[in-house]
Amino acid sequence: MTQKIGAGLLSCADKIWETADTLRGAGIRASEWPAYMMPFFALMMLESRLRRFRQSRVDEYKKETETDFNIADSAHMEWLEYSAKAANKGYHRDLLLHGKGLKETCAVPGGNFLNRLLSHLDQYDPDTKRLLGVGYAQGQPKFLDMQGKAADLFSRDNCPLLPFAQKWAAIDLTPFDNSEITTIEEHIKRKWADISAETAGEQYTPSDVIDLATALIVELRREGKGGTGIADVYDMASGGGNFLFATEDALREAFPNLSVRTRGQELNDALYALAAIEARFREDARMEWGNTLTNDLFLHDKFDVIVANPPYGVDWKDFKKTLEMDASGRFDPNRMPPTSDGQLLFLQHAAFHLSETGVATVVHSGSTLFSGDAGGGESETRRWLIQEQDIVEAIVQLPKNEFFNTGIHTYLWILNRAKPAERKGHVLLINAEACFTKLKRNLNQKNCEIDEVNRARIVQAFRNFADGPISKKLPIDTLLYNKVELELWRHDEDGRAIAQTTSIEGDTVTVRFDETEYRIAGGVLDLSPFPGKTIKEAVALFHESARYAEQTTVAVTGGSTWRRDNETGAITMDGVDLGLGVLSVKAKAAKSKGQERAKVEILLDRLVEKDTETVAYASDDDVNNRLIADFLARWVHEPWCLHGAKTGCEINFNRVFPKQSEIRASRDILKQIAAVEEEMARLEAEIAADLCLGN
Repeated sequence: MTQKIGAGLLSCADKIWETADTLRGAGIRASEWPAYMMPFFALMMLESRLRRFRQSRVDEYKKETETDFNIADSAHMEWLEYSAKAANKGYHRDLLLHGKGLKETCAVPGGNFLNRLLSHLDQYDPDTKRLLGVGYAQGQPKFLDMQGKAADLFSRDNCPLLPFAQKWAAIDLTPFDNSEITTIEEHIKRKWADISAETAGEQYTPSDVIDLATALIVELRREGKGGTGIADVYDMASGGGNFLFATEDALREAFPNLSVRTRGQELNDALYALAAIEARFREDARMEWGNTLTNDLFLHDKFDVIVANPPYGVDWKDFKKTLEMDASGRFDPNRMPPTSDGQLLFLQHAAFHLSETGVATVVHSGSTLFSGDAGGGESETRRWLIQEQDIVEAIVQLPKNEFFNTGIHTYLWILNRAKPAERKGHVLLINAEACFTKLKRNLNQKNCEIDEVNRARIVQAFRNFADGPISKKLPIDTLLYNKVELELWRHDEDGRAIAQTTSIEGDTVTVRFDETEYRIAGGVLDLSPFPGKTIKEAVALFHESARYAEQTTVAVTGGSTWRRDNETGAITMDGVDLGLGVLSVKAKAAKSKGQERAKVEILLDRLVEKDTETVAYASDDDVNNRLIADFLARWVHEPWCLHGAKTGCEINFNRVFPKQSEIRASRDILKQIAAVEEEMARLEAEIAADLCLGN
């Protein structure tokens, strides 16, 4: 599990947070603090790892040669320099050979501190400078943009750059190992998220959510491949690397004999740089920068473990064509979600990258469970994952208000490419909505956390994979449904309906839409109600009258009269009910004997409407067809024609875990009504008294 922050780590984290006092004094808004703190945190993290690296190499030299390392010996220094470059952890000559870092740079009196700082940073190797954001060319990515942030602080009143840098220089991260550094970083990012709601979702996945996800990963690993061999871990939207590296730490702690390799990709410049710097000091870790969906830099890799908290509701219309032409096999044209939300693209991407025994925990919002209709891209993605692939082992509903910048429900999808035989064909839903403890103080919108006891309860429910207090084991068929498309011949409650198409004709016919009356002679519309209008304009006005009429009446001179209630569809002829039907009166411009006229056609027809019904689903075709037929026989009482059926898929936690509403006793309701009436009477009396006094 992710190491919890103890007294020593907390003290260091507090010192880091105190650097924000300088930013506050410089008039920088709290929401902008992370942009100034991140590059300096990365710098001190980098320095501490390089100092530890230097010491480990010196100790290694002493052990192998059984002689002291002599800093004045050029051969010794050359060996150390070569060793550092070969390790590819980052290189800074003064820091490596002479121990000169930010602290020593700040200690030099006088002069232009900005120039001195940039000169010190310029000694880093090119890739480190790129990540820190030093010496970038115009138009190039700035990543952590230390150069820009330092220049901004230097130009402000009272030049807060030096005191800000001095505070950072006094922070020594050298005593802490990589896992502890990650823990400190988590703590700081939580504070950043607290003050920066607009970017909290990008910067920070809460540690309690990470702890739950990694605990489930450990459980999956224990049930599957176990604690030996190699585990390749991947985060497709890795942010600053917290989720990815916490998973690595959890696996190493649970399985000491397991070799863990981590890979991540992130689009955000600063977060990628922060993760890339930390990755240097982890065993076999690699971070890439770019859009995972359009430029998958791990396209040919399969992973044993995937963790991710991809962005919610992000519009992807700008690269829609790119993904539609993607030939990698990650996406299918029939499974493309709407461009307003690309979350399900990340699920498809995760499924593509799972190894034959790969497992995943991916955090999503509720739209991935139920958005979209049968046959649509979202429903098809769910059906593909759940039914065709059968890799969805469980879905956990997390407590509400778990995240810093949103109060929506979030869900943890648990994927397993090698589901145990006894779990195949089933999905476990875990309702962890109430599995939390309240925070003493809200962190933005986050007001709760999944504590250790509740985390163990959720993991145990997953381990049991059975119906329980917070879990339901569902056959896959129950998550699917038939959307049956019908054409219905509508009848009234007495079973009456127009049975066939009949043309209504006569020498003279009067048509009335509500109170507006028109005369039709010989099938031609009298245009006198449309003075100054062309034939086409008159036809348009005629149809507009028909469209909004509540009642249509057609009377044939010397013949019958038909009336239709356009709201119900009920038709009468000479006062006799005929049932439901359509009384269609349509005009169109037509030329006859060289003269343009408005010809009118009046039809009495059946009322046929399209309808859809949602019917239970069975994977066996014969059983499925019988389910549809039985449903229609029982519930559809009018003649119908089946136009087809589509298979849909949705996960509805409210249906599986219905919420009980408290039913109040009638006597309590009556008491409340009486109290309200008494209060209204009192107010009326006061108003009457005021009116009397006013008179």
